[in-house]
Amino acid sequence: MLLFNAARIFKARGIDRPASYLKSQGYSVATTTRIVNNQKQGFSLRTLEKLCLTLNCTPNDFLEWVPSKDMNTNTSHALNILKRSDTLASVTQLVNGASLEQLKKMEEILRKELEADNK
Repeated sequence: MLLFNAARIFKARGIDRPASYLKSQGYSVATTTRIVNNQKQGFSLRTLEKLCLTLNCTPNDFLEWVPSKDMNTNTSHALNILKRSDTLASVTQLVNGASLEQLKKMEEILRKELEADNK
């Protein structure tokens, strides 16, 4: 089953109150409610694009695939990239619980990795 999962993005971005955040970004109450409650029906691709721009992500970041138990899909199927884990939430918790010295080390490591990726 393909799911819309906005909570994952909010958690990864450290947004504890998604409804308040979205309202502060100019989203209507109705749209905010649909997004926060993962109601995939009722908002347009334009709204999805705006949400991606607001949260610096792609539409795929909102999608999660949970195959049914009776589904026989090979491991190379393209939908497998949409299987999700709580890794992002764990990283956020790790960062939030880190000391200032640990955060400094994380920043140095990330900068080096990102610079290497950009070469």
